[in-house]
Amino acid sequence: MKVVLAGFNTDIDNPVSTPETISAAYARISRDPSPVTELRRESSREVESARRSNRRIVFGYGHGSVAEHAVFNLDVLDISRLAVEALQSFRLASFTEKSQRYIRIGQDWHLPGESPDREAFAETAGNLFASYDKLLKGLTRAGHDRGSAREDARYLLPLATTSQMGMTVNARELEHMIRRLRAHPLQEARALSEALFKAVEPVAPSLLLFTEPTEMDELAHRQPEPPFDSELELLHCDRDSRVALWLEALFGPMEQRELFDGVYRHLGVHDTLPRAWELFRADFAVTLSATAYAQLKRHRMSTQLVSRYSPSLGITVPPSVTGAGLEGEFTDAVLAAGEAAERLGTGYLYTNAHRRQVLVSMNGRELHHFMRLRDDEHAQWDIRNIAGNMLRMVLKEAPLTMAMACGKSRWEEVSGKPAP
Repeated sequence: MKVVLAGFNTDIDNPVSTPETISAAYARISRDPSPVTELRRESSREVESARRSNRRIVFGYGHGSVAEHAVFNLDVLDISRLAVEALQSFRLASFTEKSQRYIRIGQDWHLPGESPDREAFAETAGNLFASYDKLLKGLTRAGHDRGSAREDARYLLPLATTSQMGMTVNARELEHMIRRLRAHPLQEARALSEALFKAVEPVAPSLLLFTEPTEMDELAHRQPEPPFDSELELLHCDRDSRVALWLEALFGPMEQRELFDGVYRHLGVHDTLPRAWELFRADFAVTLSATAYAQLKRHRMSTQLVSRYSPSLGITVPPSVTGAGLEGEFTDAVLAAGEAAERLGTGYLYTNAHRRQVLVSMNGRELHHFMRLRDDEHAQWDIRNIAGNMLRMVLKEAPLTMAMACGKSRWEEVSGKPAP
């Protein structure tokens, strides 16, 4: 694993090699009537004084928000897909990750230090990569183009497969990441925490102060056995009246459909609905593959509580694999990996075809955003199937609130408006 500090924000008028001076200057705005441009100049003249100010305000007064004015760009390389899930569970950061959907994957995986039998681990991982290569060729021979063949062959890849990403994060959220990852059960996640700290601490020591984990940080990583019986269940769903109550305050008393139409007539395919839709909430229990979860976890404005991966939930087999007559070999490889994962006590050997359960809660605004991306014809087929089923369930309970929820490819059909 490697973490590289690629960049950070600095004061272009008063150049210094740290973002701390901006944080210190902005922290003074609430108590000092001087123009903020002058506050920035003063902070930049004396970096150590700015750092002392940050420590006093963040650590002494507890005003951590000033750390949000420092922003870092970080390269994260050679990290396993399992550790990626741990890192990308944090909401207030931006990630762009290497895609197994578009890139052919070579035999490159993380061998965890806590694995009790390194030889057996390496043998199982090697077998999965060999099966991936074989399936890729089989799907191509069956007439699938290279892109779709890669998309479905990756279901055989283990969660040990390494990836890389670019990450942008402010100092407050980075401190939260470092502290919580230090309490993670995965040794790799704990090593990632140290690598993040070492990359950033030299340029912003006054903003990374609360980095020692607490009991609550440890509790946050616990994952139960799968708690639900169904593939997809709508556990709770508000009715149209949740949003209509606010719309009536805006537009006056009228029929619910007229209230919603008063908003929808102005809605375009790229528009975001008003915040009134955040009054609406729907909760789902979803059983899904690691591949589909990789899509779902990107929607970090939702609440997602995950179970551990479990062979008891079965596996997801791509339809193309079944259609090409390769399901038997595919299933044998995945089941063997699952047995090895259970025997060795490591989640790294579960594959992208293995499944977990997620309790998902989304407000109406986030649901519309989710459907725009995942109910679209360009979306990956696995998450698109799940999104479509979720949408059908919610439409039965709240047909007006979700009336315009659809993938971009279905916009004209659903809205009756041309897509730009």
